[in-house]
Amino acid sequence: MCSSLYFIFSLLLFSRVDCLKDPNIIIIGAGASGIAAATRLYQNGFKNITILEAENRIGGRIYAFQFGEAYIDLGSQRCRGQENNVVYEYNEEIRARWKNDVNKLAVAEDCLDVFRKWVETQEGSFSWFNIAATNSYEVCGGKLALGWNGLGYKTILDVMMQKFLDSKSPIPIDDKIILNKVVEKVLWASPDRTEIKCANGASYSCDHVIWTPSLGVLKHSYKTLFQPQLPIEKITAIKAIGMGAILKIFLHFPKRWWNDDFERIIYVWNSSDLQRSGGAFLEGPQKEGKSWITAMSSILPVPKSPNLLSAWFGGEFVPDIEKSSDETIMNGIMYTLQTFLSVDYPNISLPNKIIRKNWYTDPHFRGTYSYETVESRKLDKPQGEIISEPLLSEEGKPVLLFAGEVTNPIHYSTVHGAIESGFREVDRLINFYKHSK
Repeated sequence: MCSSLYFIFSLLLFSRVDCLKDPNIIIIGAGASGIAAATRLYQNGFKNITILEAENRIGGRIYAFQFGEAYIDLGSQRCRGQENNVVYEYNEEIRARWKNDVNKLAVAEDCLDVFRKWVETQEGSFSWFNIAATNSYEVCGGKLALGWNGLGYKTILDVMMQKFLDSKSPIPIDDKIILNKVVEKVLWASPDRTEIKCANGASYSCDHVIWTPSLGVLKHSYKTLFQPQLPIEKITAIKAIGMGAILKIFLHFPKRWWNDDFERIIYVWNSSDLQRSGGAFLEGPQKEGKSWITAMSSILPVPKSPNLLSAWFGGEFVPDIEKSSDETIMNGIMYTLQTFLSVDYPNISLPNKIIRKNWYTDPHFRGTYSYETVESRKLDKPQGEIISEPLLSEEGKPVLLFAGEVTNPIHYSTVHGAIESGFREVDRLINFYKHSK
């Protein structure tokens, strides 16, 4: 009898020791924050990692699509600043390949509609009335819009995994990523292990979960995703922070009809033309007599892709534009080009291909990035900070941790903010196990 009890006690003891040495950690989402967390875990000796990704690719809102010899970014596109920016610091070895892509536009102060569209596009909001006039965001010093010179923002994923250039020691996390795994439930209050259930019937158990999907997913599914439900202060934060979308549409032309002086076109509609736009262009969504084409803030060339233009849309029309057909979108963009540019460019031709990613209507994202709202600023502290707070077991173990750009109170809405958040949560686990010895 005593020997049996000793055997059972020994099993429990060694099980606890093994957990301390090699805890099972599941990362939900293989975007920037998820990959950052995985690489940092691996580099610090945590090898028992699984990454569950809902899409059929990694990257999340980083989505570099190869077109010809270059990549176009359907999602995140710019490195926002140089100083205190982990993306810029990470890419020290490849900076020579970057191109200074700074936006030098000075928006005319009197053009209120242009300014509104610019604000809504920058913030990813459907209405600038929802955007807080002040916020906790800290701008990184240096140039604020560094491009990737045709390599695509996916470069940062390769650099984090040490797969770029001539690296001889890539971080081997590829085989730890399971694609097409849509998480439906996280049972985080179990006395032993956290359970994760997926839409295809698969289930996983682990010691810790690092949650990285977008705020849009949380807004849509927080009531059903977690059991038990999240604390009320977290739910309040999820509701208070804004999550909208911008839309980039790439148009490929069989023949380039613009010259090298064509840099960026900002569309300026006077008030009467705005109100008449619905009657002038009848295809597609309208609101109060205004056509969706007035939501196009700009159109510009794509680096390293000589026959491509990208059109940017922001504001309240974005969800409806995403639901529109490629033909309607092409006709609307061509109408604006003909209306604004036909004098300078009489030979405007039709595109033969349209490329886009509908971030808002995609259930795995439901938006592009977060922003501070009037409501979130009324609350006591940055609401992203509240979302970032881990949920603990009764013993004080962080069982459910939160990363992603929305959880970064000073660098939300950015890739570098997402990466920082992934590092932050891994450091939290490292500190936990240091003090558990």
